[in-house]
Amino acid sequence: MYDASSKYICICEYYNPVPVTIEYRGHTDKLFKRDFAGEMMDKFPDLKLIDYGFVWYRDNVFPVGDITWFLLEK
Repeated sequence: MYDASSKYICICEYYNPVPVTIEYRGHTDKLFKRDFAGEMMDKFPDLKLIDYGFVWYRDNVFPVGDITWFLLEK
């Protein structure tokens, strides 16, 4: 993602401070909760956090799963 981006990277993730594997439709090792954005920022120190937010599954306007999003800039 870093190499493919010219300026911005948006990461939407199921956040968890410690990596966790979640069973997905009967499969293991296909869905993970972890701190992908933090790991990207650790690996590429020039990334800056521009904004972040949380989308809640009970939101009446934008109902999706519980997802945390991060906008990073190179």
